[in-house]
Amino acid sequence: MKRFLRVVLAAVAVLAVAGAAAAVWLWNDPVRAFDLAMAAGHARSGVAERFVEIDRIRWRVLDTRAAGRDSADGAPKRTCLVLHGLGTTAEAMMEVAPILAASHRVVIPDLPGFGDHPMHGDMPHDWRLYIDAIERFRAHEGLGQVDVVGTSMGGAFAAAYAATYPDSVRRIVLLSPAGVVAPNQNDFMARVAAGELPLDIKDDASFGEVLRLNFPNPPPIPAPVRERFVALAVERRAAFLRIVEDLRQFLVRGVEPMLPSIKAPALVLYGSLDQLTDPSMIEVWRKGLPSMEGEVLDGAGHVLLYDKPTEVGERMRAFFGRD
Repeated sequence: MKRFLRVVLAAVAVLAVAGAAAAVWLWNDPVRAFDLAMAAGHARSGVAERFVEIDRIRWRVLDTRAAGRDSADGAPKRTCLVLHGLGTTAEAMMEVAPILAASHRVVIPDLPGFGDHPMHGDMPHDWRLYIDAIERFRAHEGLGQVDVVGTSMGGAFAAAYAATYPDSVRRIVLLSPAGVVAPNQNDFMARVAAGELPLDIKDDASFGEVLRLNFPNPPPIPAPVRERFVALAVERRAAFLRIVEDLRQFLVRGVEPMLPSIKAPALVLYGSLDQLTDPSMIEVWRKGLPSMEGEVLDGAGHVLLYDKPTEVGERMRAFFGRD
């Protein structure tokens, strides 16, 4: 027994040293640390990365089917097309996959100009470019009629998509959606109206401000991963600024005239502590949408999937479970 314990303790010591060495290596290699963090997130959420070329443009997609979580030969599932927010990538919406694992194939593309999806040339990246690109993607992939989940900018896109391509959409879930004028103009909106761009990431300090605006309690991010986040944001900043200018008016008010044309049933959720899309906006959706359920989740900020994952999951599953 004593010999066995010595062997076990020796093995633990070796593993501890190896783990410490790996930690030091990753701490000094933010690119590798970031990639490993993303890979771990994919595995935990049940998605895998794949690429597809449409009209000579490469789309990067996270897909539960690519991860083997549902089979094309198995029981038929609905498909949920998920649209991320401004300045983020498909990874920001990975949590939708486990929420809907039992009922849906979940497909999450990087949208044009974000993540690994290049800009679409010199044409304006306005709302119509995005909505038409989403429809071409759906048709190319043979997704059929889809349920759509969108957050923030992606929520505005989901609503505009349902208005523009009604036969392509069954139901929509809008999480903290932009696109309508808030009855209560919060501080963020006042800053934007004054010409500021509070979500512009130029360095670590501005990244910290973006976290503060998005989260009542910002998540802890290991230093190497945070360093990589900032580096990527700075690298993509020119494209980000161009997209913001092309979408500015749409994100402020552009969906509002479309509301009567949205025939798909909608679930609209905001957080009571949202500093970006003010929760008072839910009343605009409520008045304008022909068929809507809505709720303001107490204690949640802008990123509902982080602040209230259980509540969002319950409401989303119940809503999509209806015929």
